[in-house]
Amino acid sequence: MRFNILIVLLTLSLLLNGFFLGGYWMARYKAKKVEDNHGRISEIARILNLSPEQRSTFQLLKSRAVNIRRSYLKKMEGLRSRFWEKVVTDPKNTSEINKIIHEMSREREDYQRAISKIIAEFLGKLTKEQRRKFLEITRGNKALRALVSG
Repeated sequence: MRFNILIVLLTLSLLLNGFFLGGYWMARYKAKKVEDNHGRISEIARILNLSPEQRSTFQLLKSRAVNIRRSYLKKMEGLRSRFWEKVVTDPKNTSEINKIIHEMSREREDYQRAISKIIAEFLGKLTKEQRRKFLEITRGNKALRALVSG
């Protein structure tokens, strides 16, 4: 009887330690992601030599872009789910499947328009030289990732 209680307690201890370590590593991973994102923003601000006002605008636009992206991803998750459900349950109903595909395309188009508007707004705050530098770093997508990633 004592042996069974000891095994149960040891198993419970191992499980709790596992959950603790898992939570610790997940928190570190999320903190690193935030730190990397902040680093990219600082790097872009440094490369473009942004003024305090431009930096503030960049932060504001970034927040808007992140919110737009989150909303888009949430909508797309639901649409993808509906798409696969329809494909699996009723694959011959191409009319419904095509409607969902069209809805997904429309969401993507709306997302791209919104992000383009934010980028254009940011570019409107930059000098000619800053826009040239922005174009250079955009080719590597660092600037765009920093602007729209969450």
